[in-house]
Amino acid sequence: MSAVDWRVEIVGQNETPDIEIAVDDAFADEGFELRVDDCTRISARTAAGVSYALATLRQLAPLEVWGTVPRQAVSLELPRVEIKDGPAFAWRGVHLDVARHFWSVADVCRFIDLIAVHRLNKLHLHLNDDQGWRVAIPSWPRLTQVGSRRRSSPLGHEDDGVDDDRVHEGFYSADDLEDIRQHADSRCVQVIPEIDLPGHAQAAIAAYPQLGNTDKQLEVWTRWGISEHVLNPGREALAFAGDVVEYVAGLFPGSPVHIGGDECLVDEWRQSPVAQEVMSENGFVDERSLQGLFTNRMSAVLRPEGHEAVAWDEVLDADVPEGTLIMAWRRPSKGVEAAERGFDVVMAPMNFTYFDWRNSDAASEPVSVAPVPFVTPWEKVYRFSVYPPGLREGLRHHVRGAQAQLWTEYISTRDHLDYMAFPRLCAFSEVVWGTHGALKDFRERLEIHLGRLGSLGVSYRPLDPS
Repeated sequence: MSAVDWRVEIVGQNETPDIEIAVDDAFADEGFELRVDDCTRISARTAAGVSYALATLRQLAPLEVWGTVPRQAVSLELPRVEIKDGPAFAWRGVHLDVARHFWSVADVCRFIDLIAVHRLNKLHLHLNDDQGWRVAIPSWPRLTQVGSRRRSSPLGHEDDGVDDDRVHEGFYSADDLEDIRQHADSRCVQVIPEIDLPGHAQAAIAAYPQLGNTDKQLEVWTRWGISEHVLNPGREALAFAGDVVEYVAGLFPGSPVHIGGDECLVDEWRQSPVAQEVMSENGFVDERSLQGLFTNRMSAVLRPEGHEAVAWDEVLDADVPEGTLIMAWRRPSKGVEAAERGFDVVMAPMNFTYFDWRNSDAASEPVSVAPVPFVTPWEKVYRFSVYPPGLREGLRHHVRGAQAQLWTEYISTRDHLDYMAFPRLCAFSEVVWGTHGALKDFRERLEIHLGRLGSLGVSYRPLDPS
């Protein structure tokens, strides 16, 4: 994704390079120093630091280097500067829902390129939900034979009750995910796979009815929202959760693995003889406690292989294994609760970081998950504080960073994804890097930066008149 046909050569000892890269252990993991002079020098400890220095160097260059059509660069004139920089937060993430609408390997890799330009370093892939299962599991083949195919989807808003009557399908093979992982790694982005259980499981239950709580044959859900159908807490369903998570984790060596845990409705468990028997065996008095069995099973298969377990904040309602990374999405106070209980947390509060919400209250905005007043303009994102209100100073070390979410019930095309992501991700990137300041100053920079995104073919949402 570059207009410049760079020719990279390592020069000899008696030759003068254009760019000199030095490894310096004095820097933090992602920190760097960039000095632009007759010879441009980059100092960093890691590949990520070098990558961010080169990204900074690119920002200093003319707009021509931001196109997508390669051209031979003879020379570039840059200002003489010295920049020493590094991020404030280690987790600077973006979530992409590939379950509600499937995204090709090429589209995911393009998105990785765009978040890497903004020095965001985590891509959270939401690989399953009620409306589709998107990763092949060899020991459970019906997950993709049945679960990856939805016969219809809502047309317009869910509440309109109109369907498109078009099949939507797709899934990733192990090779596909390896291609995505390697592409991300080359951009210093870590992929975080998510298998969301025990709720959001209707596609899995459609494939394997014995995992559910009803004798009725279910289909992959053709509605948005939250299905009432969840995994039963019996031995086979718990084993299934462990098997699937273990396999997917193996495709992403060393990565944290998200185990979901959100929006698990317990109505079926109240009526299920299996669930009630498991409750009795464990001495539970609240059906929500059953979710802890899944959290513990999935965490147990991840730990021996060196994977950190990540979960949505609902898991705090039941038993949570020590060391689980909590993703606080319902409200900022859930981040405070997690930290006070000794858990590290990634802040993802929906009122600031859910980019499936509308960009503005204008009637011209595309159909979104929530109506006005649930609006998140880029200005609001820029005012987001990663440290949640009410968090004691002594607990700030538990805040790993923050993450923006792109749920795709109402996002089905690349241009629409661009529109919902940018410029809000631009604002988010400065917040999590730690350099956000006056809104007026940022807007001036943003107006310039949108020209770069336009050169890259990004269908961003234009700024409203100031």
